[in-house]
Amino acid sequence: MLQLPASKLRYWEKVIPQLSPYKREGKTRRFYTNQDIELLRRIKFLREEQNLPMEVVIATLNADASAVDTRLSTIELLQQLREELIEIRSKI
Repeated sequence: MLQLPASKLRYWEKVIPQLSPYKREGKTRRFYTNQDIELLRRIKFLREEQNLPMEVVIATLNADASAVDTRLSTIELLQQLREELIEIRSKI
């Protein structure tokens, strides 16, 4: 879904207290809620697309998650629009 390696997820789980997937007793498999997935999307956006250091990502998540959601939604909308325009151009 998010195309993240397990090692990166485990690291993020260690350094970001808000991210805590459910783990069954004695098992290593994790179960992520929709809230966890949205948090992972925000982290991925800030870390990989905005190239922010992890300290800034954590501070941003603690300060104002709604601003991150707005930026992320805008970028996703622009990417979809770009794909549609490329498709229209190829038909001309």
